[in-house]
Amino acid sequence: MASNNNLHYSVLGDGQPAILIHGIAASNFDWVYLTPVLTKFGYQVFAPDLVGHGNSTKPDNPDLYSFNILYEHFTEWMDKTGQNGDLTLIGHSLGGLIALNYAINNPQSVSRIVLIDPYYNQNQLNSVLRWINFKPEWYQKALHIAPRWLIHTIINLDVNGIIHFDENTRQQIADDYKRASPLIVHVPGSIPDISDRIESVKPPTLVVWGTNDATLKPNSFPELVSVLPNGLGKPIQGAGHQPHLSKPDLFNQLVVDFLLDRNKVSALDTAN
Repeated sequence: MASNNNLHYSVLGDGQPAILIHGIAASNFDWVYLTPVLTKFGYQVFAPDLVGHGNSTKPDNPDLYSFNILYEHFTEWMDKTGQNGDLTLIGHSLGGLIALNYAINNPQSVSRIVLIDPYYNQNQLNSVLRWINFKPEWYQKALHIAPRWLIHTIINLDVNGIIHFDENTRQQIADDYKRASPLIVHVPGSIPDISDRIESVKPPTLVVWGTNDATLKPNSFPELVSVLPNGLGKPIQGAGHQPHLSKPDLFNQLVVDFLLDRNKVSALDTAN
């Protein structure tokens, strides 16, 4: 574990750099299942906690919780840790948007991209989350006062039976919600629409998503794949917004097949 530019991060393994970027209210714990697989296949894995998350700095000013500010901190961290070429970027949700934006702005540095239920357009949000974007102060207060046990209980409800997290993962997700600054609720409303820039993302890009994603509209992911010049889409049946945590074995296999032999993953049937 280390810190640089106010970002806490982990680094494991040796070899080609893989940068793993988590989503809102998460941390670099998100990569607990994927990291050992990547290091086994010769990657050096860097996984930061974004500003306001995990063990990274948590400013008290809501004006510092926007996509542009988070992205600025991320790119400064990339520069200071010497990440400048032949990069594999792997991002979940908001982290997927950061990965896309970085690839657009640094086309010579990125060789491959994996996006997991990426959040790239505010129209992807369900109606409740769109309402929260207009009323972030309400959700900020709710997140601040909600005890950890209540968040864990809500995660455990899983009334539709689609999450499939094991108990350790449920506990960690609850911990990450409480460790994050409540001010992170201001970030989603600042998400830019990069739809007109996606065609400039040239590296081979694997998009993986859960068919039962209740946070972002599942039909938005095939639309993204269709615009990416070298995009490949793989839905994971029955998974929700975090297939890398709910079905890690299947997700990891898709990623390894993509990174090691793109033709192999192209030939796979729809993931079950």
